[in-house]
Amino acid sequence: MGFVTRNNGIAKVNLTTKTIEAIYPLGYKDHSLPQNSLDASNEDGVTQLKNWPVRGLFQPDAITYVNIAGTDYVISANEGDAREYEGTPGFVGEDRIKDFNLDPTAFPVSEDYQNEANLGRLKAMLSEGDIDNDGDYDVLYSYGARSFTIWSGNGTQVYDSGNSIATETLAASPATFNDEDKRSDDKGAEPESVDVLNIGDQRYILFVGLERTDQIMVYDITNPSAPTFLTILSHSGDEAPEGLLVVPAADSPNDKDLLIVSNEDSGTVTFYENQQ
Repeated sequence: MGFVTRNNGIAKVNLTTKTIEAIYPLGYKDHSLPQNSLDASNEDGVTQLKNWPVRGLFQPDAITYVNIAGTDYVISANEGDAREYEGTPGFVGEDRIKDFNLDPTAFPVSEDYQNEANLGRLKAMLSEGDIDNDGDYDVLYSYGARSFTIWSGNGTQVYDSGNSIATETLAASPATFNDEDKRSDDKGAEPESVDVLNIGDQRYILFVGLERTDQIMVYDITNPSAPTFLTILSHSGDEAPEGLLVVPAADSPNDKDLLIVSNEDSGTVTFYENQQ
């Protein structure tokens, strides 16, 4: 069995029969909930997490599969990406919320949502959100969920990290939060890649690469419904981790668990070694 992600969904593929057995739509997360707060502006002069009436599409960039205690799980890095291409006709799938025609009931003018210090700078989906077809937007969908999510093998959400990535990176490295705040109006830290280290079928360690902050988040997911944040990895000179590869000790040249990170912008490759 294999899993493939595209277009905010996950497809379950039977590798023996070479057929798609199911497609699981992933939906969105609600950024108005306390656990899903975000920094939505790069023009507000602060790095602060707030709640906003916005829905974030998961749109995984990368996924990985793991079996824990006999149960299948798929873990997604929810980066997000809009469609845009040139040509005749061309297509642009997003715009900044300051340029949207918002429904005055759903988005009262008194809240000043379209101010660039509030939601005005955030990019949102153009093709969805006019629920009653009256020419204005009743719902806003941003790209990416700024999180990682653990799904069951049948597409049910087991856990989403909510604002954990933003909270932990802001606490550990405020100066580089969301790429020095420059990406707060886009997709934040941009969770790009994921991989899992199985330590003797006893512990399962998840690594999440953050493209915009040049960091690797580390979580213990031995209990998939309640992961624990462990630490953040980074190495001076590495920029934009794109790919992660776990090499277990049994396959490692030095008999140690390894994490190999390929970095897109710096063109570097870094090896991390499990010291335990």
